[in-house]
Amino acid sequence: MIHLKLCFNQENEVDVIGLTGKSTVQEFFDAVDEFLIENPLPCEACKENCCKGRFKINMDSISAKKIARGKMERIIPKLFVDVGENKLEVFMVAGQKKCRHLDGLGRCLIYKERTASCRTYICIPRSKCYNILEASIVAEMHHAMRAEYLNAVIKDPATPAAAIEPAQALLQEVIDSSVAYGCNNYSEILIKDCVRSDFAHSNVTDEDVHLFQEIIRRADA
Repeated sequence: MIHLKLCFNQENEVDVIGLTGKSTVQEFFDAVDEFLIENPLPCEACKENCCKGRFKINMDSISAKKIARGKMERIIPKLFVDVGENKLEVFMVAGQKKCRHLDGLGRCLIYKERTASCRTYICIPRSKCYNILEASIVAEMHHAMRAEYLNAVIKDPATPAAAIEPAQALLQEVIDSSVAYGCNNYSEILIKDCVRSDFAHSNVTDEDVHLFQEIIRRADA
């Protein structure tokens, strides 16, 4: 059985090996964790202030379910949401606000349940393949989170009646195009199903998709 792993390539970039058509999102996350244990990042000497800064972090559906402990209606109102021009963005952190899941020393309080955005972030040079996987997985998980948010909006008694039908239409559109919606674990999701170029916010191009498909084709041959 091929084991998905991260390693340094000849260009000294973090690269992915052992990737196949059956590789799951959970396997990728496990590979990232294993790599970081073996190759700790120089965080103490870094001035980037990761996790403690003021920036946007996409929320994802599986992480939200785990953080909410089955009470999604409690966590949804705490997410920062941008809506406009047919765009719906659901953030754990957005703009000028700091992450609420850090303790007084800046340590993550939800490390085992942290979002895909946090799980895949490595601040050292990464290969093209790694960047494709990161962008694709984060985009898919965030896309599924939109459905969770819309579900909450539709069920909320405070939602105006006129907003229900448009929300239902958008919800169905998201569900029809999502491979992660309804999943409770990252192990249920194949990486190959996430790599697509039709999410404008994912920065994945048709060229990236073709490159990934060629990598998978060679691995599965």
